[in-house]
Amino acid sequence: MDAPTPLTMPPAPVAPPLILRPAVQGDAEILYDLWDAEARRQSFTGGPSTFASHVAWLKAVLADPQAHLFVATEGGRPIGSARLDAEGQEATVSITVAVGDRRQGLGTAILRGLEAEARSLGLTYLRAKILEVNTGSRLAFTHAGYRIEQIQDGVVTMDKRVADGS
Repeated sequence: MDAPTPLTMPPAPVAPPLILRPAVQGDAEILYDLWDAEARRQSFTGGPSTFASHVAWLKAVLADPQAHLFVATEGGRPIGSARLDAEGQEATVSITVAVGDRRQGLGTAILRGLEAEARSLGLTYLRAKILEVNTGSRLAFTHAGYRIEQIQDGVVTMDKRVADGS
């Protein structure tokens, strides 16, 4: 009797690497497109309502030495953005994932890349404030190792120490 032939599977496709690059003023349209109606609904500010106000917001953020804004790309395609608003060695984190790329783990991947950026900037502690109803962001931060610090008035505060690579 012949030995059974082992089943072979083709190798799983390798996803292109996720890259975080510093945002520039020329990214205004990319960043505006990421800020869709759902992203605005899940934010505290609602975001800029017109492209002109978005361009003014971006100019102010890029001029702020404490703000670090990144565009996340995968295979050269913009898939999200991330921001660190630093104060001393701490920073507030915010992320956005493109509408067609949500619920695929990319928010968590963006956060992990952002942590490396935070460490390179000398930051040791990251915090996020998330609307309690924003389950997608809460899951992304949880999967990235953030812990809930508090839940109050519909806002979940999550944090993570990043100084030692944790």
